[in-house]
Amino acid sequence: MTIAERIAALPVAVNTAADFSGKLTQGTSSPVSAGKSSTETTKRSVLSSIYASDRADYTREDALKKQWRKMNTVNLIDILDGAADRSNRSLSIQDLEKRLQEGAVVPSVDDTDMQMLEFEFKGIGFDAGPAYADVGAEKVSRNIEYMASRYAAMESKIKETYSGALQKAELDKLEKIYKRAVTRAADKYAEIVGGILEKNGVSGEKEKLSQAFRKSVEDRAAQYREYLQANPEFTGAEGTRDAWLLKDDEYIAARLRAQSPAPQAGAAANDGYTRRDLEILGQYTSEITVMEAKANTYDMNEERMGLELAILAMKTDTIQKEGGISSGLQDTLEKTLDGFITSFMDRFDEQLSANRDDAMTAYDSRGNADLDKESVWNVYNKTMDEYKQSGDLMKALVKGAEYAKDRYSQKESEGSVLGIYRYMNGASYWNNFFKANTGSGYDKAVSTYSRHLTAFMDFKKRLENGEGMQMNLTGSANFHTADIGGEMISEKA
Repeated sequence: MTIAERIAALPVAVNTAADFSGKLTQGTSSPVSAGKSSTETTKRSVLSSIYASDRADYTREDALKKQWRKMNTVNLIDILDGAADRSNRSLSIQDLEKRLQEGAVVPSVDDTDMQMLEFEFKGIGFDAGPAYADVGAEKVSRNIEYMASRYAAMESKIKETYSGALQKAELDKLEKIYKRAVTRAADKYAEIVGGILEKNGVSGEKEKLSQAFRKSVEDRAAQYREYLQANPEFTGAEGTRDAWLLKDDEYIAARLRAQSPAPQAGAAANDGYTRRDLEILGQYTSEITVMEAKANTYDMNEERMGLELAILAMKTDTIQKEGGISSGLQDTLEKTLDGFITSFMDRFDEQLSANRDDAMTAYDSRGNADLDKESVWNVYNKTMDEYKQSGDLMKALVKGAEYAKDRYSQKESEGSVLGIYRYMNGASYWNNFFKANTGSGYDKAVSTYSRHLTAFMDFKKRLENGEGMQMNLTGSANFHTADIGGEMISEKA
């Protein structure tokens, strides 16, 4: 009888469960409490455990859950034959840990699990939604670190576990899985970031980006390999009751990420990019897509647009001077900025045109009047002229904002923008620019200038520390007022 025939002969299952009313969330599962030994609690904890590259860490508790799962994985044939071993399902996490420590059971993580490794590597990647991309510096770094550490840890485990032809066969499997994962991530990064660059007039970078990403992973894997060789007992579990953890390559990889030295920057190959370049460029391109996605034709008026494009230009200049990036990326950022400013205004104007085409009344048509690009450039140039003279972003921001606010008020008093939606709805940006409104709660002591100032301080701090850069381009989100003294706090800091 075939498997299909045997399955077809099984009794029909009847669902007696009530309708599901819970809410599923993804995140790091809570540690198992030592005071709870309920089998049902153990099962729920293990079955809900998700371990992948976006987890902050892989702990001893995670290793125990993984061990429990592997011990209780059964073969479909054994289930059909009634020979499936379910004896371990009543074993609690605490009992399992005790047996592992005493050597009463052999860890099922002793052998290499290439299928699971390949599955987890498939979770490595980058996203590009319909509105904007997510290729931030933290994600670039996390993906590189995860692939490099898992590869180095598994390679070490194979060399310690096998020898001869079997070792070579396992290493060959690992190499294929690893290279596929790295190539897939590198190509996706290059596709997203290179696509954004092309959209803004910078072409021909995709292959260089892909090569740089692959090199960054390979360089980091080599550093991890060297660290393992020089520090064979770095985990602290060697020679202890927890020595069974040394069989788990995922645990070793997590300890590598936590304890090995910071990645060396490395030089760009030929005219390529460094790892730091990839992190910065990923963040930069992500942020400009966010800026464009949030540019609402109903409240983003010309004066605000000119000022915020100038803020982007000044932050770009700061990155070029202080970001620790290669000369190649400096040139790419310059070209991207120039292309983005022009294309940003063009696309904004195209949206206004589309709104007019859909207008039902003359009032709607007037509300979506053409973008006055000259007004945008006037504010932009005024701000940038001050920046070139003073070299001070915040001083230039003040001068540019004063000019922009005066121009906005003049247009309103002259009636030249009467009925244009983005002027009717954008007044609060300028009314509250230097002086906060008199509201309460989140509105208390939060002027537009304060938001921009706090955003820039956050941006500078992260840039100086080599952390994941936050451009905070619009200066209008992720801020709140501290309870004491009304101090502005960035929620991204």
